[in-house]
Amino acid sequence: MLTKSFLKLCLVFTVVLISACNSTPTIDEMTVRMRNTEEVKILDMRSIKVNSLLKAEATIVVKSTKKAISYRFMWIDKNAFQVYGDEAWKPLPVGSGQSGVLFGIAPGPAAETFRLELSSD
Repeated sequence: MLTKSFLKLCLVFTVVLISACNSTPTIDEMTVRMRNTEEVKILDMRSIKVNSLLKAEATIVVKSTKKAISYRFMWIDKNAFQVYGDEAWKPLPVGSGQSGVLFGIAPGPAAETFRLELSSD
């Protein structure tokens, strides 16, 4: 009786552990906001490897704002370390009340995932 209960407990623990290891990060976890950038709502983020380079996209909507907002991608390797250094900041290509897609391509094959960084001036 004790052995069956113990085995069931071990099975439940294993399933929980495996599902936690395979969890996909949320949009908030993949976004680094600097200063006040709450005017930018990120609707979707996705990535794919193309010819061994990671291609990232983020669909955004900009609420009304008068500030200049910039973005860049941070590229991260399989060990969760940043690779390739900091990219240059790019101006957000959409204005108040508009939506658009931000694109980025990793400079090399070591990037396995990314973070989107937003900053206001």
